[in-house]
This record gives sequence, C-alpha cells and structure tokens, in this order.
Amino acid sequence: MSTKIRIGAIGCGQFMSRIHLQTIARSEHLTLQHLADIDPTKFARVAAVRRSTRWEDVIADPEVEIVVAGVLPELHPKIVRGAIEAGKPIYVEKPLAMPPLAGAIAVGFNRRFAPATVLLKRAFQTATSPVTVFYRIADDERIRPPDQRWKIADPLLTETVHIFDLLAYLLGSEPVIVTARAARPNDSLVLLDYANGSRAVILSSSHSSLAQPKEHLEAILNNGAIEMDDFVEVRTHGIESLPPVTRFAGRPFDGCDNRHVDDFAKRGLAALLEMRQRYEAAMRESGVLADSSDPAAWERARVLLGNPPLPQINYASDKGWTAALESFCLAVSQGQRPTNATVADGNRATACAVAARRSIQSGQPCRISEMA
Repeated sequence: MSTKIRIGAIGCGQFMSRIHLQTIARSEHLTLQHLADIDPTKFARVAAVRRSTRWEDVIADPEVEIVVAGVLPELHPKIVRGAIEAGKPIYVEKPLAMPPLAGAIAVGFNRRFAPATVLLKRAFQTATSPVTVFYRIADDERIRPPDQRWKIADPLLTETVHIFDLLAYLLGSEPVIVTARAARPNDSLVLLDYANGSRAVILSSSHSSLAQPKEHLEAILNNGAIEMDDFVEVRTHGIESLPPVTRFAGRPFDGCDNRHVDDFAKRGLAALLEMRQRYEAAMRESGVLADSSDPAAWERARVLLGNPPLPQINYASDKGWTAALESFCLAVSQGQRPTNATVADGNRATACAVAARRSIQSGQPCRISEMA
C-alpha cells in the first residue's frame, strides 16, 4: 500500500499501550494519527500526530480513518455509536452489549486470530458429532494494581467473555443453556450446552498461580483429542491430518527481554513454564503478591525481572492481537467484509457471562434466549 491507514486510538492504559499501540507502531499498514486519554501524563510514552483528553475529538478528526478503542467497558457502547454515526469503522475491546448498528464494527476477540487457534479450528472441523470441551482460564488476582481492580470485579464479563466467544467460534454452534456454580467469588465452573449437542465446561478463576499457564483447552473429537496451552503449544492425539505437537512463537514487546519469542517456537510449553515460574518468583519475592498497591514492591519486582525485563507474563504468547487488528483495518480500507467478531458475537459472549452470573445467583440453568 502506498499510504498507511490512519488510526485514531481511544485509551492509553496498560492494555492499549502494550498491545494495540505497539501493534500500530510496528505495522507496515497502520499509523497513529490521533490519541485520546483522560490522563494526559500518559501521552509522553506514545508518538502521535494529535493528542486529546476527549474521545469525541478522535472520532471528529477528519484525518482519522479507523477508530480503535480500549477503555472502561461502560464507555464502549457510547464510543461505538459515536464512531458509526460519524461514518468511522471501529475496533472496540470487549465486553459489548448493544443493538446492531449499520457500520463496520469489530469486537476485540483476538483469540480467533491466534496462530494456535487456526490449528484448533482445523481440528474441530474434523468432528462429525458433538464435541466435549474443557477450558481453563485462571489467573492470580493479587497481581492487579489498584487502577486495574475493576478487571476482577466481574471476570466472567471482563475476561471469560473471550472464551465464550472462542468456543462458539470453534464449535460453529450457538450456546443455548448456561449452568454455573461458584465455590467462592471469582472462582466458577460454567457448563454450556450448544445447539449442535456439544458441551463445554469452563473453569474461570482469579485464585490461581502465575506459575501455571493461564489458559488450557482439552477437546474430545471423533476418536481423537486436542490440547492447547496458552497459545504456545498444541498437541493432538489420534488426528492423522494434524501433527502431534506444534509450537508457536511468542509476541515481542518494546523495551523487554524478547528471547521468549524464539524460545516458545523451539520449546513450547517447557519454555512457557520456565518463564512463568521466573515471573511468579519475582512477583512473590518483591512483595507484589502480598500488596500490589505498594510502589516499593513494584520497584523491587522491576529489578528482579531483569534489565531489559521480562514482558508482562499474560501477554507473552501470541494470542492474535496483531492479526485481529490489522485484518480488520485492511479489510475495511479495501472495501471487503472483515472476518472479525461482530456486534452479534460480542452480544452473544456478554449474554453468556450474564447468564452464568444469574445461574450462580439462582442455582438454576439459564437459557441464552432469556438474555435477549
């Protein structure tokens, strides 16, 4: 392409600065035209043509071709409506719940675009009968500093929505009934029944260890099975059309020790476990896990993480962030239909989260149709 696509980014927090803004900066196809955040002190670390403390200014900017938004969830519907009314395509982070609008909208379910997911999809397509799936998404909530505590207020809505979307995508079927139970807050088992007869159980927890892979999938197909760990390694059993073990490179980050990128590709799960164990040890020894609100603990953690430091551990795998954003931007700029998750997909995932929460509260199954 002779010119790059001009992006207007809304939000400059931890996720946006580490993921989408770095994707834009590294991209051959995208350039950051306008950046907005309510905290102007964050602008110093990001290069942009224009800067603003109002998201409305990004949408109104005639030089902005596509909007990318990653802010507090309650702002998502308002920003999406504003972008579409201004005739701007928008890539918005999850969660989402809003009526369909006439315009190009992608919801940030990036796992659909992870290299490991491409292989998972091929495996699921070999199934000719209902599939049984187990998925674990488990983190250590103690790692969250105070300004990120909102992310653990309702992880079913802010985190597990990724898995609700991924499973619907892999199974190619709609969830119809959600049954959920919780042993303690933010520690849930969610059973989903799908229209095609498939069933999936999600273990969603904020009480795990950073030393453990955050995500793990196991699926029983037709006389075969597949396993995936943190989008770094996929193992198949009895599926002749797929290799028994496939490993995937990690994602690089600015200012970090990026040796994990090639190490993941060579050693897969073993390399991931070593990195996670080292990261967990640094967080524990520094005192961050004891008190993540202590600035001195974070300073000690930075020393223990090395110079340059390890990247934030949950972002080290390639979970498809770059491919998802670039695919959407290239498609809409060329007048093509994006293959990203849509508003309907976003609403489905949100409905699953709300249904799970209601099932936990009532002790009864909840039909997705009731969430409409």
